[in-house]
Amino acid sequence: MTALKHFLLVYNRHTGETDVRREFASSEGRDALRARFQLERELRGHDDTEIVVLTGISLASLRKTHSRYFGDATRRRLAAA
Repeated sequence: MTALKHFLLVYNRHTGETDVRREFASSEGRDALRARFQLERELRGHDDTEIVVLTGISLASLRKTHSRYFGDATRRRLAAA
């Protein structure tokens, strides 16, 4: 069985761009949430920003199941990386 991973994302609703900030191991779910809450405090007041932790077997699988966070702007940025 494949272990799940947690991904901390910052999504800009205005531009449709997603910044994949960090990947956490399956056992680091609490750390992922702490990091999310810390970013929410840091980015308070940025109304177009959504901070989420998504859990899945890979970032590629999350692109399929949570396509909202991986629009054209993000695909172009990830491809260039």
